[in-house]
Amino acid sequence: MKTKKKTYLLLVVVISVWGTIAYKIIAAYSEDMPEINTPNLALHTDYKLEYAKDTFSIQPLERDPFLGTIYKPKAQSKSVVKKQKEVLWKPIEYLGVIANERDKIFIISIANKQTLFKTGQQLDSIKLIRGNKKYITLRYKHQNKTFKLKQ
Repeated sequence: MKTKKKTYLLLVVVISVWGTIAYKIIAAYSEDMPEINTPNLALHTDYKLEYAKDTFSIQPLERDPFLGTIYKPKAQSKSVVKKQKEVLWKPIEYLGVIANERDKIFIISIANKQTLFKTGQQLDSIKLIRGNKKYITLRYKHQNKTFKLKQ
């Protein structure tokens, strides 16, 4: 008899739950619901839009907000650009190279005078810095210049 009481009690609970669900579904689809009237909106097309430009200015810092120290701007250092004076080179032509097992001797024409140079040699303040079969590099008054082989 105990099991029958529990069964009847559970049957009543299940029927009440399903009844509540069925009632909510039927109430949702019934035609007795009142109609909602939407109010008429007045449309105005004569709006005047005002545009105001938002301006701001950046104020200089007086102190560091985190450290509390006074801000001192760094002085900008002006970089000095040295103008190099134009050096007038004598007319120079690279005529060729004589290669030995130990040394390379370069044939150079300076002001229409042929001279022989080794690497590092200096004549009339013209110094041979480096060279190969195709070009040489000379220094004259602290300026370097490269000359190609004359064909």
